[in-house]
Amino acid sequence: MRTKLTLTMLYLVVLLSCQNKKKTESNSNISEKDCIDKILLDDSKLGKIRNHECETITLQKTIDNYVKAMRKLNFEGCPEEFSVAFKKHISAWNNMGKFTENYPELRGEMHDLFDSIEKSKDSATFKPLL
Repeated sequence: MRTKLTLTMLYLVVLLSCQNKKKTESNSNISEKDCIDKILLDDSKLGKIRNHECETITLQKTIDNYVKAMRKLNFEGCPEEFSVAFKKHISAWNNMGKFTENYPELRGEMHDLFDSIEKSKDSATFKPLL
């Protein structure tokens, strides 16, 4: 019985080790172009969620969720220049999220909300963030 338990534990350790290795190597064997394409595809999917999430929650929370999800993207295998540029993109969205704290009442599709903010008294502050 003890041998069976030991073998089962050993099997689980090996299995978990293999799964963790797969996770950490997920982008290491792909081309730079494929890495870029994957990041852009993932961002596109996240953007579709983001654009409509603010129909039910605040614009700030929507952008915070988007930023948090983008920070989880795996840039391993992407060119450094692309990774740096995309991280600036994430930072810009983070700054937009801070600005939208001023609009907790807005609900709707994101582009419509941005259009209304662009026409508001805060237009001069908003446009550079956009």
